[in-house]
Amino acid sequence: MTDKVLFLVFAALSVAGGVLTITRKNVVHALLFLVFTFFNVAAIFFLSQAYFLAVVQILVYAGAIMVLFLFVIMLLNLRTFEQEEQTHRKQRWAALALSVLVLAEFVVVLAGITFTSAHGGSPAAIAKAGSGTKAFGEALFNEMLLPFEVASVVLLVAMVGAIILVRRERAHGGATRTWGPGEEPSHEAIEEEV
Repeated sequence: MTDKVLFLVFAALSVAGGVLTITRKNVVHALLFLVFTFFNVAAIFFLSQAYFLAVVQILVYAGAIMVLFLFVIMLLNLRTFEQEEQTHRKQRWAALALSVLVLAEFVVVLAGITFTSAHGGSPAAIAKAGSGTKAFGEALFNEMLLPFEVASVVLLVAMVGAIILVRRERAHGGATRTWGPGEEPSHEAIEEEV
C-alpha cells in the first residue's frame, strides 16, 4: 500500500515537473525543473526495484545530460533568443501534424510489444541470466549495439551543430549584452541573468 502511494506521489511530481519545464520562460529555471523531473523518475525506478536504472537516471540524465544542456545554453546565449517571437501559424500546423504522427507511431509500437521469454525480457529470463544488470548489459552491448552507437553519434552531431551555430553567430557579430560605465541594468535584466 505504501509503495502505491509513493508511486502516485512521485508520478504526480514528475508530471508537475514536466509541465513546469515547458512553461517556464527562463531557460535555466526550466532546466532545474527538468532535473527535478529526472529525480522523480529515478525514485519511481527505485520503487520498482530497478536500482540500476535509478542510478543511471541520476548519473546520466540528471548529471551528464543536464550539464550538456547548460553548456549549450551558455554557448548559444538563448536569452536573446527568448526575446524573439517564437510562434508562427505555419509552424503550429506543422507541429500539430507531427504530434499526431508521433502519437500514432507510439501507439503502433506499444501495440506490438509483447513481454514474453522469447524476447528475453520476462522476469524468469532475467533471473536465469543471473541478474538484471547483467542481462541489461548483454542485451545493450550484444543485441542493441547499433542503436546504442547511433544514439551516441546523434548526440555528437548535436554538440557539433551547437558549436557551429555559436561560431557563425560570433563571426557575424552576434549581440551580447553589455553595460557601459555608469549604466545600470534594469531589475528585469538582473532577474533574467539569475
